[in-house]
Amino acid sequence: MRKDFYVFRHGETDLNRQKRWQGSGMDYDLNQNGRAQAESLTEKLAGKGIEIVFSSPLLRAKHTAEALGRALDVPVIVKPELRECFYGDAEGKLISDLQREVPEVVNNWNRSEYWDIRFPNGESKKEALDRVWSELENLTAEPYRVMGVAIHGGTMAAMLNRLHYEFEKLANCAVFHLVYEDGKWSAEGQVF
Repeated sequence: MRKDFYVFRHGETDLNRQKRWQGSGMDYDLNQNGRAQAESLTEKLAGKGIEIVFSSPLLRAKHTAEALGRALDVPVIVKPELRECFYGDAEGKLISDLQREVPEVVNNWNRSEYWDIRFPNGESKKEALDRVWSELENLTAEPYRVMGVAIHGGTMAAMLNRLHYEFEKLANCAVFHLVYEDGKWSAEGQVF
């Protein structure tokens, strides 16, 4: 049976606006712009047939998911394993500072050929992806055919890397359509 997942990144936070590296160790909520982005996400996903939304427990993803759930009148269920990567010593630091301190990590995080990179005292890209991907595998057993999934930029980038999908940047509230059919995963269409 085919399962459709609309995987989306949360709306903007103040740390996003300040260009700080934000992982699971920073539980910032949406700012005013992020709340507006979350509301406009419903326009992107209206008519897709989403029956339920699963979300990371972090406020920025959870509140984005809840805005979508309200608009579509569907339940939202939090799944702790969908949280963002823990970036260790990089949490909350300015990206410009990290580009000077650990350019080999910052400049390669979104590249598909790098999996075992990590910031000091943090989770690796592969560890975070394995955790999130395992949860997605679990969601294929849910009774729903079309699901929304609220996650984060780092784990979303790693998912797209795994699927060999090329992209430049993932904006807040970016969405991609992930399909599970006959035991295989594929990304359908473009990130929007």
